[in-house]
Amino acid sequence: MSTMSQRSHLTESEAWRVVGRLEGGQTQAEVAQAIGVSQSVISRIWNRFLETGNASRIPGQSRRRATTPNEDPYLVLTARGHQNKNTTLLQQHLRSATCTRVSTQTVRNRFHGVGL
Repeated sequence: MSTMSQRSHLTESEAWRVVGRLEGGQTQAEVAQAIGVSQSVISRIWNRFLETGNASRIPGQSRRRATTPNEDPYLVLTARGHQNKNTTLLQQHLRSATCTRVSTQTVRNRFHGVGL
């Protein structure tokens, strides 16, 4: 059993090589093994190519942030002003103040981002 690389994305030229190999008749499993990535990466590239005609990623297509840049400082100020509140209470406080629903993990991530 080989260890797959821990890269997050293939380069644009690598993605096009994947398409070329698949069009040349190789299976997704063969291409994945040759490049050193999981088969799901190959499958996503192939599906993207079939749907859009383009193998490269389009910037900005990641998941949208749960909070806006204006809400992040609000969370931090609320946390500093109410140091006895846990993340669940701060999550509820943000929802009542801004009507924004976020998970407690999102609250923790925002605090971690500013060193709290």
